Amino acid sequence: MKKVLFFMPDNPLKKNAGNRTRALSMLSYFKSRNFEIDFVSEYFTGRWNETDIKAFEQSDLANNTYVIKKKPSKKNILYYLLFYKLPNFFYQNKAWFFPLQFPELVTLRFKRAFKKILKNNDYDYIFINYASWATLVEHNPLTGKAITVIDTHDFTTAQYQIKNDIGQSFKEEIRRISLFDIALAISVEEQYVFSQFCKTKVVLAPMMLDQPENFHTVKEKSFDLIYVASDNIHNQKAASWFFSHVYPLLPTSVQICIIGQINEHLSIKAPNIVSVNFAEDLSTYYQNAKVALCPMLTGTGTKIKVVEALSYGLPIVCNTRGIDGLINKTDNGCLVSDDPIEFGHNIMKLLTDEAEYKKQAENALNAFNMNYEKERCYEHLDTVFQIV
Repeated sequence: MKKVLFFMPDNPLKKNAGNRTRALSMLSYFKSRNFEIDFVSEYFTGRWNETDIKAFEQSDLANNTYVIKKKPSKKNILYYLLFYKLPNFFYQNKAWFFPLQFPELVTLRFKRAFKKILKNNDYDYIFINYASWATLVEHNPLTGKAITVIDTHDFTTAQYQIKNDIGQSFKEEIRRISLFDIALAISVEEQYVFSQFCKTKVVLAPMMLDQPENFHTVKEKSFDLIYVASDNIHNQKAASWFFSHVYPLLPTSVQICIIGQINEHLSIKAPNIVSVNFAEDLSTYYQNAKVALCPMLTGTGTKIKVVEALSYGLPIVCNTRGIDGLINKTDNGCLVSDDPIEFGHNIMKLLTDEAEYKKQAENALNAFNMNYEKERCYEHLDTVFQIV
């Protein structure tokens, strides 16, 4: 039985963001291939509590669970300052006269705890999520003979380009990815960029989802449009654009369901809008909707909500950023426009033209089955993780 140490700072069971869904799918893959899994996370980053930890342990996703605090309690303020704050300042700011220009989330305390786990175990694979945590394996002799893998999730430099010097940030991101034996890229764009500059092997590992069951059973749809979004800054900009420039162009008879924390940033209230802050299971909502929305103006990487909609055979109306990361850029079930008027026209075309709707629904389902269906993706990962 192969053994993997799987580090993810967030709680994968909180399925309210695409990055957590991604981590959950990777854990499920290792579980399906009978890996022994040691799961490691960070208490404060993942907003864990004792109930969350117990629920994860009972989920049977891992054989052992370690949720580590990257900093001690402040109850003893002198200890906190002398043995955490001061040493960690110099650890995280080794070149503090010349700022790193890239997020460093590993603390000295956390790395010591991580090393302790490595010291007590032998692993075939060490799997790290995010380049911002990549230094967990840097200059770490305790990784032994394990094959190190990073799941990049996103192009971090593009996410922080307003805050950081792009050249220095990109250089550091490539250096960090090159610390690993294998890098997984969620999108074709990121695979291309990373493979041009990284020394390591860069593999395309797209988002993988189950084919939903019985999703054609609902004949009378409750919603014309479904919009699923968390509350990150990119979604906030997108929602503002849609409701300022597109929504006023739509008939008031168009029924819209908005799901996710984006609702906390929307002030618009109308009889044709249903708001759901959190849904444990999105399947019922997708099955009861005709068309999915993805009005993205900024951001990088594959939009998980797009892949989810494709899995239900839902046509999608989106901006150019909405198809970022998709393997097929055309004939994929997406109608794309950055112009508000045309965006609105695309929505109404799908809601009023039955032939066009059927065509795009078939394209959506074919794109999903070809590129993102779980078992097909599992077969590809088997070659990466040497499963015979």
